[in-house]
Amino acid sequence: MNQVLWKLPVPATSLTRGPYFSADGRQCELAYYLETEDGDRKETVLFEGVEAYKCTYYTSLSVEMIRVAYAKIVRIDPSPWLLEVRRRFLENTQGMRKVANSEELQHLMICFDDGPCYEVICVAFRTP
Repeated sequence: MNQVLWKLPVPATSLTRGPYFSADGRQCELAYYLETEDGDRKETVLFEGVEAYKCTYYTSLSVEMIRVAYAKIVRIDPSPWLLEVRRRFLENTQGMRKVANSEELQHLMICFDDGPCYEVICVAFRTP
């Protein structure tokens, strides 16, 4: 069953710029800007312990993706993509000291107006 973990602090239609997605090693950042009395303010969501990510643009989004994850981070469960990543993770790290336990990995999703929809398989996320 899918679980909502976090919601945008404002309606997604009120973002002034973004979202912008960037990856640096096993950390990804999702940034966007909100209008405040003092001008635009940047806010971010950081995904940590990232194993995989993907982006789907508006023309390829399903109605279900938008319904489930519009303006919120949702843990997708069950997730065939997560099961495949976990399987490969276990195969490829057998006998190695692991950065993460495969059971810590989770499939997270968030969608915005007209897309894109970002999906991340990671250990955790935080809003600094």
